[in-house]
Amino acid sequence: MTHGAGPESVHVSLPGDRPPWTPTGLRVRAGDRVTLLGSGFVRWSPRHDVGAGTKYHLWGRVPGGEIFGCTADTTTAVVDTDGELELCVYLGAWADRSGTLATGDAPYARVSGGLEVTVLRWPDGVDPADGLAGLGPDDAAPALVAAERERLAHPIRRPEGWEYLLDFGPGDIYRATELDGAPAIEVVCDDDAGILRTPVDVALGPDTVLEWTWRVDALPSAVAEDTTFTHDYLSIAVEFDSGRDLTWFWSAGCEPVTGTFACPIRGWRDRETHMPLRSGTDGLGVVHRERRHVHADHERFMGPAPERIVRVWLIAVSHFGRGTGRAVFSDIVLTDGDTRVRVL
Repeated sequence: MTHGAGPESVHVSLPGDRPPWTPTGLRVRAGDRVTLLGSGFVRWSPRHDVGAGTKYHLWGRVPGGEIFGCTADTTTAVVDTDGELELCVYLGAWADRSGTLATGDAPYARVSGGLEVTVLRWPDGVDPADGLAGLGPDDAAPALVAAERERLAHPIRRPEGWEYLLDFGPGDIYRATELDGAPAIEVVCDDDAGILRTPVDVALGPDTVLEWTWRVDALPSAVAEDTTFTHDYLSIAVEFDSGRDLTWFWSAGCEPVTGTFACPIRGWRDRETHMPLRSGTDGLGVVHRERRHVHADHERFMGPAPERIVRVWLIAVSHFGRGTGRAVFSDIVLTDGDTRVRVL
């Protein structure tokens, strides 16, 4: 641990199979700014080359406060309570925002690898961007320092009125933009995963239609997405008052509509259904307008329809194949007869 005019710093090793919280030895006060510079890889399976790094797995907290995740391999956060900073390799699903895992310790038994993290606590009055500029190669990895300086200089703001699903945490995947002069959300998912959602309250009836405009520029997968280790995709979804969701996506290899499948990921299988709407590379980079009869799609592939739609989601996953997916969504509307509810 270092002290002095610069930041107080510690280096922490986080084995992937250690559940879940590790003390850093670094005492902080509410309002302190801390920077995390992380590297490494957590492997999810001994038989498949799949896993993720810092921006998905690294989370922090001070006990008694709220957890915070990374949006990249580096992040800077303001802590919300006094105490010792703790870090974790996140696996499973959160039960709450204080850092309790709903899934317990069992997922840790299946992984290997780990993360290496340099933690910097900035003195009062020191802007982290300025402080990072003064660090030398003996203080922290220069590439990570440069990445965090760039991230701080050009922050990506999530679209107003939308929030990230806690299960995947915050990200730099979604950003506000325009498509043909209309408000839109750009998706850039580079070896990452995140769900952005916004609340709605719409009765689900036989005439309920979801409409949207999208331009998909790059698919994150090169093969069919209906297996656990090829499940990289970009989609739009609706969440029902049953707690389940139905998602429509552009597939690399699944048959449109008839290739609909239950999510292959453990913990999501009974919750989420995926409908391929388009397939292959023809039409990529072109703006398309879509319409889906939500009630009919639910009845056909998920059983009797629930009563209401409670949220609209945008989903991006690309960390199984470590590729990049790119798309823009615009003009999202739920309609039922003469009723129109604008989502975006």
